[in-house]
Amino acid sequence: MARQDYAQKRRGGTSASRKAAPRRQPAPPPRKPWGLALVSLIALGGLGVLIYLLLQQPGGAPAAKPAAPAPVAKVEKPAPTKPTPAPTPTPQSEPEKSGERFEFYNMLPKSTVETPEVSAYKSTPKTAKLETKILLQAGSFRNSADAEQMRAKMILAGLPNVSTSRTEGSNGVWYRVRTGPFDTRAEVNAATNKLYTLNIHPLEIRGE
Repeated sequence: MARQDYAQKRRGGTSASRKAAPRRQPAPPPRKPWGLALVSLIALGGLGVLIYLLLQQPGGAPAAKPAAPAPVAKVEKPAPTKPTPAPTPTPQSEPEKSGERFEFYNMLPKSTVETPEVSAYKSTPKTAKLETKILLQAGSFRNSADAEQMRAKMILAGLPNVSTSRTEGSNGVWYRVRTGPFDTRAEVNAATNKLYTLNIHPLEIRGE
């Protein structure tokens, strides 16, 4: 009995001692540095973009140094030259001057230009008689009735010596209506104006 109790105690003690011992937890796997590398890349990229924007601004680029002015060559002033004295004219003698004056007066009569004589214009007055008398022919018709109608119209207008005449030729028979003859240009103009008021344009006939 004593052995069994001892054996049981021993077993119990060993089991209790085994339960009391803590278990070891497994070590966590080592972390890879991918997160840190990604953050570093993002920071570098942002810095590069910031530098690029600063360089694109007008005041970002360094100002260029102004070019040095080119050296100006010295111009040497010419030495002043002394003015040459003008030659003094020699006075001519009085006899030579008087001789030139006499020659000038002698040339004046020879240099005159003779102008041709032009006869004065003489205007002929309107009341002066003409060399040849003038008749005014008012119209020429194939029918005698038309000629008589124009003759009556001209007589009523106050035209002098209105007459009709019959002529026959290669073109056939014509009846002409005339007024006149007139001795002066004033009479011709007055009769012409009356015919114009009748819408008649006369024809001047001379020497009949």
